[in-house]
Amino acid sequence: MAEPVIVPVIMSGGAGTRLWPLSTRAMPKQFHALAGAQTLLQQTVLRCPQTRGFAAPLVVCARRHAELVRQQCLAVNTAPDLIITEPCPRNTAPCAVTAALAARARHGDAAQVLLLAADHHVGDADAFVAAVKAGAAAAQAGHIVTFGAQPDHPATGYGYVQRGKPLGGKAFAVRAFAEKPDAETARAYLETGDHVWNAGLFLFRADTMLGEMQQYRPDILKAASAAWAKAQQDEGLVHLDDAAFAACPSESVDYAVMEHTNRAAMVPLDAGWSDVGAWPAIYQLAGKDQHGNACHGRVLALESGNSLLHSEGPLIAALGVEGLAVVASSKAVLVAPLERAADIKALVEKLEDGDR
Repeated sequence: MAEPVIVPVIMSGGAGTRLWPLSTRAMPKQFHALAGAQTLLQQTVLRCPQTRGFAAPLVVCARRHAELVRQQCLAVNTAPDLIITEPCPRNTAPCAVTAALAARARHGDAAQVLLLAADHHVGDADAFVAAVKAGAAAAQAGHIVTFGAQPDHPATGYGYVQRGKPLGGKAFAVRAFAEKPDAETARAYLETGDHVWNAGLFLFRADTMLGEMQQYRPDILKAASAAWAKAQQDEGLVHLDDAAFAACPSESVDYAVMEHTNRAAMVPLDAGWSDVGAWPAIYQLAGKDQHGNACHGRVLALESGNSLLHSEGPLIAALGVEGLAVVASSKAVLVAPLERAADIKALVEKLEDGDR
């Protein structure tokens, strides 16, 4: 039996506000090299090479970023099969419908969609590919597979998936989804051993997702399908119809389908996954000097320790600081206790539009 076609569909619409001042509306975090030499988008593209059996990727992005997506993909010798542009943000459920319609148009109903975020980091690409291949059998059988990242600490910033009965191979049924827990609950999840982080990555047959959307959120299916049917195409670009897409409800795949369907399955992902959601995550991924400082760019640190000192331009000179996040772009500087650097959303909301 031939292996199913797996189509990587990369969602590149996130804003990454908790990584301000580097991540901005004009240049969100997926277009920055925050965890290695390549940008997060480029790392995501390279994680699913055609030499490992994947189809050419599709990328879904904001319309203003289409050319930037194309340039960054070509810079790592990968040409997207399509770049699909959204006129406005509508979360991941409409994106899942668009992905299924595009994959079906390219490869037929049985094509499998690997729905990926462009702004995540995976440390072990081989382990990632192995997990995807392990999930393909469950997806072929009609399950919608989510990937559960192996927890290594009681994180309160992630949602969790509770593992259920085995489904064969490395797949398990999903017993329950859990929201971001408090610290005590997160510790309990870690101790039980049957909870994993919800990595927000999905693998499904195109017809399966469309069928489940029809059952649980026909309003999203109808609006997103209309946006696809009325789309304008131009040399590898597909511009979803403005009015139809704007009329689509904004909802996540998790809320729209995964928390209702009886087709949810989970495959463990032990590959060094991080959503790179905030500056403390960057600190954890970065190399450190002998004093525990993670330094990037022009940095001079004296009598300082356990700090993130990240410059994309001006010199950061730190003297006698401990546990700080200091991040400098060409336009702004963030200074915060490292332990609070994930809580800057309220700060960003107070900025003038031009500074976001």
